[in-house]
Amino acid sequence: MSRNLKPDYIRKLIETQAPNGYKFDAANYLYNPHLSHEYPSFIKTIAETEKTTTIRRVYYFKHYDGTGEYMEETYETEKSGGTWQFVKQRTENILAQSNRFSLKTLLSFC
Repeated sequence: MSRNLKPDYIRKLIETQAPNGYKFDAANYLYNPHLSHEYPSFIKTIAETEKTTTIRRVYYFKHYDGTGEYMEETYETEKSGGTWQFVKQRTENILAQSNRFSLKTLLSFC
């Protein structure tokens, strides 16, 4: 799938009211070339200490054979002030299998 970069669609995603304080990850959707950012994702900071920040990301990943799955990724970064961080303690969980992307389903996992 090619990313839908039309201004109306991006505006719709930014204005989407995700439950539990999740926000649309616009920077990665627009600029990150990795395949895990082909579909919209939502992120939330779930824990914060003096030195580290723990982030949870919910996204959809489509495989080359046409199958896909909704995934949850949790990772920890240091608070060094930079925009690029080394990730520590990264875990991934499969939430559900699905061959088609649905924004409504993705928001239900937030």
